[in-house]
Amino acid sequence: MKRLSVLFVGTSMVLAPAAMGQFGYGLVGQFSLPAGTAAWDVGADGRVWALVDQTVFAQSSPGGGAFAAVGSVLPGTVASWGGSFIRANDAGSMIAIGDNNFGAGARVHFVATAALASAGPGGAATQSVASGNFDGNWDGNQFYVTGAGVDFVPFVSRVSFTDVTGTPVTTRVITAIGAGSGGVAISGGRLYTGSGYGGAGVATGEIRSFDVLEINSSGVPVLFASGSAVPGGPVLSAWPLAFDGAGRLLVGGGDSFGGTSEIGYVAVVDLSTGVRQLLSPAGSNTTYGVDFNSVLGEVYVSNNGTIYRYAIPGSGGAGLMALGGLLAARRRHRA
Repeated sequence: MKRLSVLFVGTSMVLAPAAMGQFGYGLVGQFSLPAGTAAWDVGADGRVWALVDQTVFAQSSPGGGAFAAVGSVLPGTVASWGGSFIRANDAGSMIAIGDNNFGAGARVHFVATAALASAGPGGAATQSVASGNFDGNWDGNQFYVTGAGVDFVPFVSRVSFTDVTGTPVTTRVITAIGAGSGGVAISGGRLYTGSGYGGAGVATGEIRSFDVLEINSSGVPVLFASGSAVPGGPVLSAWPLAFDGAGRLLVGGGDSFGGTSEIGYVAVVDLSTGVRQLLSPAGSNTTYGVDFNSVLGEVYVSNNGTIYRYAIPGSGGAGLMALGGLLAARRRHRA
């Protein structure tokens, strides 16, 4: 079954009991994604990128509510129900798009942002590689993608742009990841990925980390079971994965059919202790996306086309000031 990067319906604006506890996260604002957004990403400049059908949108300014179309890719580049992900590299010069198809025709597409802006009304052509594509993330000039092949075995592949022609080259680096794909994130020289659905001795939401240099030099795909387990046990459906400014792991998604019925929050996980803070800005009967905005020092939690902004004390001046303003307003209200 192919799960889409679609944002499900929430019902109310309620903070989880731990929303101001544990790590000090505080809800400071929200904004809407463009209508019909299938996938979104926070760029290195703090602006959000969004994919609507074949069209790419970019936020006008970090944290703002205005978006503008910056171009589109050719018709048929992504599935009719929307792409699986959009990811901008650190330079903001290239975007990776998962087509959200399954089987031999599934592909990850790469397009320069300059080509998007200059393309005619038909859209920009892309470079692509054949690959299952559930989630993906950049690490310099390499892109790591999770997915499954026609054998239904989930994997992580590395797409490199290191040869002289600039043609992307794909190498499978991790395999045997349960029975369903999860997210992927890179931090501190380690790659984190997880099982979106349990099977073959792997639990739903199980997350493991791998030394990037070791898996790249192995010569053969390493087994998921060989990675280091994230403390605290499985988390949701291990998708999406990201990191906040303090090195804590952010986990979204939800396991409503894999045996645990774990759903309704984003988990913030301390990797040294396994201690968690739970974020549920739109209630508990829903599934959430998550990413980190390093420019504002904020964690973005998504639901039903809305991004909820959480400030993290000490992770960025703008986020810290926003949190201070919210706390001051609450004190004045109580007074």
